[in-house]
Amino acid sequence: MVRMLAVAVVMLSLLGSSALAEKTKLEGVVNLNTATPEELRLIPGVGPARVRNVLAYRRAHPFRTVDELARIKGIGRKTIRRWRVHLAVNGPSTAQRVLRPDLPEVGPPQLPAPTSAPKVQHPPPRPAVPLRPVRPQSPRGEPTHALFVHAPGNGCPPPP
Repeated sequence: MVRMLAVAVVMLSLLGSSALAEKTKLEGVVNLNTATPEELRLIPGVGPARVRNVLAYRRAHPFRTVDELARIKGIGRKTIRRWRVHLAVNGPSTAQRVLRPDLPEVGPPQLPAPTSAPKVQHPPPRPAVPLRPVRPQSPRGEPTHALFVHAPGNGCPPPP
């Protein structure tokens, strides 16, 4: 119960931060060759791992075109198409996050007060049924010590 509540709190806090991210908008461009890690993080969908990958690629090969981002693991053509308006390979980085006034303020979601769980009614326990020992018998009715008995009724050929 406590674990589920903790998971719910974490998920709702993540939803709140993503809702806040949707309220902001990036204006300007980020120069891939000169941008600081903080400027690269302004690009929507860029986290610490992508920043590290871009910086590592840039140290080895300065970007000549924006399309070279496709050579970095985790960045595909669709992502580049989405980011293209915010990227440049020369000139200054002018990107800044701007609050979008057309969207209402979104804060972290409020959790309902914890309530006690309803009592679960279990059926009454069944009475124990005494077991009687069963002795294996041969098809002729004689007691046997064998685990399996050949009998015509269970798909075995009749005894000789």
